[in-house]
Amino acid sequence: MTHPHMFLHMLVRWVDLVALISFLGGVSYYYFVWPPLNRQIGRGNGMAVETAVVLVVLAAAAVIDLVLRAMMMSGRPLMEVMSVIPIVLTETRFGPVWICKFGTIILLTVLWLLKKRGFLNGTIVKYPSLAGAAAVALTTTLSGHAADQGIWSGTVLVDWIHVMAVSGWIGGLFALQLHFRPLLAGFAEKERRDLLAVALRRFSAVAMTAVGAMLLTGIYNTWIHVHSRTLLVSTDYGKILILKWLLIVPMVLLGGMNRFYGLPNLENREGRGLAGALTRAARSVIERIWTRPKNMGQLCFRMLLVEAILGVAVLGCTAALTQLPPPHAIPVEFKHDHHAM
Repeated sequence: MTHPHMFLHMLVRWVDLVALISFLGGVSYYYFVWPPLNRQIGRGNGMAVETAVVLVVLAAAAVIDLVLRAMMMSGRPLMEVMSVIPIVLTETRFGPVWICKFGTIILLTVLWLLKKRGFLNGTIVKYPSLAGAAAVALTTTLSGHAADQGIWSGTVLVDWIHVMAVSGWIGGLFALQLHFRPLLAGFAEKERRDLLAVALRRFSAVAMTAVGAMLLTGIYNTWIHVHSRTLLVSTDYGKILILKWLLIVPMVLLGGMNRFYGLPNLENREGRGLAGALTRAARSVIERIWTRPKNMGQLCFRMLLVEAILGVAVLGCTAALTQLPPPHAIPVEFKHDHHAM
């Protein structure tokens, strides 16, 4: 059956995932994409506002998640759930994981405040921030379906890599839109093209690695949780999983267009080897459909925006999946109930 709080919990998990992916992707962007851009742009060299907002949302979503889980576990209404929370924190598998997650968010917030106040510089904060972001991702994995087979199982490791890969890709898209794009205002057209080319080249290196890892781990997770084609098409879990994959396909295509069509046009070159062949193939196919735009930078940002919006929808599917039992975990008598819970 469907739990009365399930859809609210899906929404909270969606917000939590968007915030988590934004934070992890922002850390990846700030340390792997931004450094040469910082030297050229010379302003806006931090993501203070973005980081603060994301940390606040992460903390709030974690608290709401705890309350909703306590309500579902106990069956008590909101006004009576406070007495149950200590039991959830101390006597369930979820409790210690939640404590680690919330504690890490607090530590990351303290690091942000110390850096903001000038007590710590970026070099000192860099590695603790990366480690903290990875730890928050791990707690997300440990509170999901992957941990059903044990916290030390290979499935947990694979799922953690999946979360990290998705963050590097989708979270990087968020950072490009919310941090990098506004900083280009005021630059001449040629300077904007050059800066965008630098950003796209560095981001594409991160994104292609992330997409490869995401696809491999995603296929493995599908195989682990859905054991047959029948279960894939006959359960809510399977149908949402199919929708998630269908959303990922255009994202990958848009990313490929930016890498092998937009970027070479921004740099006025084709490249050599396989990259050059893919660039020529992309131009041949795309320019049969429409004329090459005069403002290639604008086209690239539009493709990045659509890719990011699709990414938000993908995270929505992921949030829904976290609240549904995988088909292999559904009792036999409920195999035909699409809303088994």
